[in-house]
Amino acid sequence: MAHRHLQPTSLPRRLLLPALLAASASTRCVDTSIPDLSNFGTGGRTDGPFCSPEDMAEFPAEELRLHFIDVGQGDAIWIQTPWYESELLESKNILIDAGPSGNVPGTSPGGAVVVDYLLRNGLDLGERLDALVITHAHEDHYGGLEDIVSSFEVARYIDPGFDGGSSGFVQARSVATAEVQRLSGQVSVPAVPGLVPQLFASTLLFGEFVQAEVLWAAEAPPSGNISSPSGTDINNTSVAFSLQWANRQVLLLGDLEQEVEAQLVAAHDRGEINLTSSVIKAGHHGSSSSSTPSFLSRIFPQKSADNWAIISSGRRSFSGVTLPTEDTLTNLAAVLMPFHILSTENLDGPMQKAPGTEHGDDHILVRINSDGRVEACYAF
Repeated sequence: MAHRHLQPTSLPRRLLLPALLAASASTRCVDTSIPDLSNFGTGGRTDGPFCSPEDMAEFPAEELRLHFIDVGQGDAIWIQTPWYESELLESKNILIDAGPSGNVPGTSPGGAVVVDYLLRNGLDLGERLDALVITHAHEDHYGGLEDIVSSFEVARYIDPGFDGGSSGFVQARSVATAEVQRLSGQVSVPAVPGLVPQLFASTLLFGEFVQAEVLWAAEAPPSGNISSPSGTDINNTSVAFSLQWANRQVLLLGDLEQEVEAQLVAAHDRGEINLTSSVIKAGHHGSSSSSTPSFLSRIFPQKSADNWAIISSGRRSFSGVTLPTEDTLTNLAAVLMPFHILSTENLDGPMQKAPGTEHGDDHILVRINSDGRVEACYAF
């Protein structure tokens, strides 16, 4: 297979209207409407480089790819791990979270969006997913799970083990585990010790070429509130990973909030873990309850062109607040270079869509090359 590099320009998206029009016109999404790019140009704080579907058509060897799929308000991350001789035999396909079901008012059909994206970018119906990780028991993370297991063969299922009293999550987990077991796969619930014996332990989940650790996964909320957990309690059970490839690190933080961030900072300062990274998936969709300055200062001790923050969020209102918040964007802007904060939520006013309809047009691709170069771009 030819090794063809993306060439994402360093210009912000608002300067790239002709290329964006071409890319959008050639992309088939669950939401098939093409954004009106004529009004795109208000200088939003999550403007950034773009990549075209043609550039995404090949997966070069010796490259780690992370696709942050635009499921509206929710999370879904497809990870393709590096390979040398055979993509089929060596590369792993890992899906972390499945987006919302779309059955909750104001949310998008996340499962359908994820399936559509995977099929358009190299997977076939019935193909193997080496693992499906549901980070925690919130609908915008597990809602699309049944669509995933009905479309692909899932070899391993992982979640933190805490159901938060959610009957919907219990049902979704039951469907997933039954399908995985039918295929003689593995169920690792709870993630600790099902996947690793304790926190900060290494895992081979991402294959032999990517070093990885489980930074967090809690079978019960750190607060101890099991009987009537709050949203924060459930968020703070999230399965979180660090991935290392080509001397770069990626942090995938689920919906972890500041209470757990503080524990990770303490572990970093004690030398138990190393938070210094090139890429983070910001916790809790860019909420002000996460991405604290103390946490970010450990992750990004100095500004670099290889450092990026990715935010997965939509247009759903939480008591009048939509995500990412200005507080979080300000915190990230203090430690990152301009146009290095990318979000699946469109912050440019003329381009905003109604909640539940904004999915499918702001996917984000992150590539880490074998020489350590990090590239991130919007993949329409």
